[in-house]
This record gives sequence, structure tokens and C-alpha cells, in this order.
Amino acid sequence: MNILIIEKSKTISHILKSTLLAYGYNITQDSADFASENLFRRGLFDVVILGTNLSGKNSTLEILKKIKEKKDLKCKTLGVCSIGTWKDKVNFLNNGGDDVLSYPFPVQELIARIQSLLRRPNSYIDTRVYIGDVLLDTNNKSVSIKNNDIPLRKKEYQLLEYLVRNKNRTISRCELLDHVWDYRSYTGSNTIDVHVKRLREKLPRKGLIETVHGQGYRIKDSKASLALQDEQNQDPL
Repeated sequence: MNILIIEKSKTISHILKSTLLAYGYNITQDSADFASENLFRRGLFDVVILGTNLSGKNSTLEILKKIKEKKDLKCKTLGVCSIGTWKDKVNFLNNGGDDVLSYPFPVQELIARIQSLLRRPNSYIDTRVYIGDVLLDTNNKSVSIKNNDIPLRKKEYQLLEYLVRNKNRTISRCELLDHVWDYRSYTGSNTIDVHVKRLREKLPRKGLIETVHGQGYRIKDSKASLALQDEQNQDPL
């Protein structure tokens, strides 16, 4: 999961980066000069965290405008309001922001809001999601590889889709129980492991679902990660 932070306060930016890195997100930091615009336009980010009081050529509202104009961008925007009143937060939302958070904030609220944004449907997001040669059609809830359908049960598909949507991040068993299973109906201690085993048997691509011992599972999208890393090495912020 790739997140771009655009915030002129070095203190707030550092807090955001440290917190999100600890939760397994890939983070790119930027300041108010928006030096990462090239990365941004390539659609490498799932979430953009914006300070609500950016001004000048690349003001908060200008960045929001660029996101709305580029309809193929799949990122969601979370505002961080450290200076201003409720009117600034309303202005952020009225100009295309998806959510806004007041600083200071509890770590748990930051993570919860990001996860909520990622679950939120978006009308212009492509319903086809690729991981290598694996295609998920999120509209039809189907999976195929090179036009060959892979029959999956309902929970197997839901588990795979959640892992794919959170690619490059280790997902704990507790998080999978929370988002894929209902705790109230959960009875087996090895349910997740059994479903992962079945997915691995049905998907021809070996190694797609990695086990992170003692933590959970992860799907790596090496192509996107390498592109992000290359850009960061070429244009350090």
C-alpha cells in the first residue's frame, strides 16, 4: 500500500511517516512544493494525505483539483487539519477531499480512517485489478489467469481480494478476521490458514501469497514497488 504525504510541517510529516511505516505502509514524503507530482500523476499511490493549509502554486485546493481532473487516478485523499477551524475542513471536503482529520489525533483513528477510505467504493475505479498475470474482476467477483477462469468459493475470493487491495502490506490474521470474516460467526482457529492453503492450490502462480511468520500474510506487487523505489532514488525528496 503506497501513501503520499504532502505536509509543510516537518513535525506532522515525521509523525505520519513513522506511524504508517510501523503499520507496514510504503511512504513517500513531500513538502508544500509538491516535488512528487510526477509520481503522483503515474498513479502509484493508494492514499494521498494532504495538509489542509497548503498555499501558493500547489495549494491544497489545487492538488485536490488535479486529483479530480485526472479521472483514472485511484487514490483517496485524507486531509490533516492542524491550523484553522471547522470551515477549513468543510472547504476541504467540498472541494473533493474524501475525509479530514484534526491534528493531534490518536494513532488508531488515523489507521481506521485510512482503512475506511480504502474500503469506500469509487465510481471511476476500474473494476479490473491485476497482480502480475492474475486478474480480479471486482464487479463480477471472479478471478482469471490468461483468460482461464479460476473457480473460487465466496470466502476464498473475498480473502484474495482483500490481500490484493492491500498489496505490499503484511495483513495480520486479526485484520483478516475483522474484514473478511464476522467475529460473531467465526468458530475455527485455523479457518484463515485453511482458506489460504486452498487459494494456493487453486492459483497456478506459486508464491503469490507469502506467509510472514508470526505476523500474517502478504501479496507483493514487485513491479509497482520497484517503480516507486526507482522514482524515489532518482528524485529524492
